[in-house]
Amino acid sequence: MRNIRSFWIVFLACLTLFASAQETQESKVKRLRARLSPALAFSLEDLKLALSIKVYDTFDGASVVADDSEHTFLGKIEDALKGDSIFNKFGRYGSEFATQSIWNKFGRYGSEFATHSSFNRFTTSPPFIVKNGNVIGRLTVNKALPGGVNPDWLKTFYK
Repeated sequence: MRNIRSFWIVFLACLTLFASAQETQESKVKRLRARLSPALAFSLEDLKLALSIKVYDTFDGASVVADDSEHTFLGKIEDALKGDSIFNKFGRYGSEFATQSIWNKFGRYGSEFATHSSFNRFTTSPPFIVKNGNVIGRLTVNKALPGGVNPDWLKTFYK
């Protein structure tokens, strides 16, 4: 009898938390919609362009630095034609074969299993994104990591 009562108490507590979380999410959406109301009047093309501008302003020229003991330089977030770009497929930081490339699936910084890799979904030490001497994020596919920026998503802006 005591176990059944405990079960119902826990069940009701969970139900209350779920309802509260749902309400919180709905209120966040409502607040965000009100705040973005002027922007919602723009076309999708205008919003895509605005997002591209924001991405370039935020990340262009930033360095990618490994969260290892050497703070290994892994390239820059910049146009694919530049030599140090992580998006230059023929460069030392953008090639899928280069040892210091996040795109090397067998390397220390690109493997899905490596501790310091951008593509390890569970890592807590992916590369830093550094701009003007400040860490502005982490280059990672780990969705649970605060400040995480997915390298594949970022790449779509630098084709």
